[in-house]
Amino acid sequence: MPNYLKTTKKTSKVESANTGSRLARKADGQGILSLLMLFSLTLFPLIVVLSFEFSRLYLAKQELQNACDAAALTGSATLASSDNVNPTQAHLDAIESALKIFKANTNLGLPLSNSSVVSSPAMLACNIGEAKLYFEFLNPVTSAVEPISSPNGKVVKISSCTGAELAFGKFLGIKSWGVTAVSTSAVPKLDIVVCFDVSGSMDDQTPVTFIKRKWDDTLGTGKIVYSPVTGANGPMQGKIFDIIKPAATGTSLNATYPQILTESYWSAKSYFTEYLAAYYGVVGLRSGGAYPEAGAPPGNCPPGNAFTFDGFKSFTDVVVNIDGNKTFGGTTYDGYYFPDINTLVEAARGNLESDTVFKSSKANTSVSVTPRAGYQKAYMNAAALQLKPMAEAKSALLTMNQILNTDADVHFGFVAFDSEIGAAANSTETWYNIDDYAPFGTKQGFPIPHVPISPTAGNTQFDKVNDALNSCVAMGSTNIGAAVHAATQDLKTNARLGSVKAILLFTDGEPTVPSGPLSADPKANARMAAVEARDAGIAVYTVGLAQNPVIIPDQKDILNDTNSDPTTGGMAGIAGHGGTFTLVTDSSELRTSFAKIARHLVKLISNK
Repeated sequence: MPNYLKTTKKTSKVESANTGSRLARKADGQGILSLLMLFSLTLFPLIVVLSFEFSRLYLAKQELQNACDAAALTGSATLASSDNVNPTQAHLDAIESALKIFKANTNLGLPLSNSSVVSSPAMLACNIGEAKLYFEFLNPVTSAVEPISSPNGKVVKISSCTGAELAFGKFLGIKSWGVTAVSTSAVPKLDIVVCFDVSGSMDDQTPVTFIKRKWDDTLGTGKIVYSPVTGANGPMQGKIFDIIKPAATGTSLNATYPQILTESYWSAKSYFTEYLAAYYGVVGLRSGGAYPEAGAPPGNCPPGNAFTFDGFKSFTDVVVNIDGNKTFGGTTYDGYYFPDINTLVEAARGNLESDTVFKSSKANTSVSVTPRAGYQKAYMNAAALQLKPMAEAKSALLTMNQILNTDADVHFGFVAFDSEIGAAANSTETWYNIDDYAPFGTKQGFPIPHVPISPTAGNTQFDKVNDALNSCVAMGSTNIGAAVHAATQDLKTNARLGSVKAILLFTDGEPTVPSGPLSADPKANARMAAVEARDAGIAVYTVGLAQNPVIIPDQKDILNDTNSDPTTGGMAGIAGHGGTFTLVTDSSELRTSFAKIARHLVKLISNK
């Protein structure tokens, strides 16, 4: 066979093979094209629909999360700003405000106005057009769920759900899909030290009567007479400040122990009889100079031979008008009857505790009530309620502490101060309980408590601080710088990691003691303490009670929040970090002022 024929045959076989290959490839291509057409007509639209639905569900979840976050934040804000000492009501208020904010939102264009609070997480299943919220209040230390009645529930946790409508799911028999969200929100950890002024002026608005108690044997067979005293400023009845008319910084004479009665001389030119007796070296009119006095008659009662000092504006007793009036008109307290000033004097001295002391003291000659145990305690308790502004300041601070303890994770510290500060919660300052100049009475320790803040989780010191506050009495002068310095050191040493740190300084005066620890100048000492607080990141909230309008310029000068100059500014301004100054001219306004500070302190900083 010719070669070209062989070649032709080979070529034909190759061409035939190539043609078959092309036909096979064509068939494969047609199959792929068919698959692509099938995908584009069926599967791709399905993927698009699913992607769209998932996007809507994601959007629904994000919108629900935003609404839930806003509700949790609002609930915490309400809890933090609540002027409420009832934990149950505070939590209910938080739920109400949170629900209101939640309802103001929308989800996929539908309003969440049809929202309700459920009592169990098992009830969190929602249809289209409804939403449900489940509230829990957690312990910030243990993260455990607390009962709604517990003040330890300070973290707001909200679990929520809503039904999201599917755009195309209805064609598949699925009309809606539930989405959920969980939010928690809390106020910051707060470490606060209260610096509380216990200087003598802290009872200057107390209504009192200055009395001379002496024996008059010209009246029948003899009896005790109680004569209200007139001093250089007029009748010595009414508020201590109005009677004494001291300098703007007030007087150290007190309505109850330690009374320091000789202080009346400097401005009112009236003399405590035992000071005169000590000066002249004679027997005193108060029970012949003896103490304790229960059961003893006036010193000039036979066989006593005490001088009565009638040529002086002299007095033996200062008693509190426990009815709250300028002139005592009689009252009953805790079942004990006090019809007149005579009864007040003898109750204060302890001469109404039994028939024996009643008669041996000669109180029976001028007092009409029947003696019985508890009269002295009743008088002291009634008197304590009239100590102004001390009693009102204590009450206001106790309320502030309760608000903070109810609303936030707070650790408390406390520094009482007059001319000095104590070293511990049981620290005392020694005075004679009636007069320190004579001296007269019992020399005893009076509380000047200092409760350092605790760094231990959950150790709030709440009760310990409140007990310390309640124990305070009015005493000496005013060393503001020492108190703020001590509070700053406490916070620097013991504050919890990450806490907001603050000092609340309450005073009814201005710095008056030239005794450090930072400077011998009282105001420079206070300002340097504020600088220490500033450098430690501690805000100082100052509250100045101006019992006398004359003191207002000086209080503003040292306490203001507008001048931050470390040598001329106010302590709140110097310390910075958001501290404020509040001027109060009426002690009845203290509760509102302290509650306002409480709300300011518990700012929201977290949403976990």
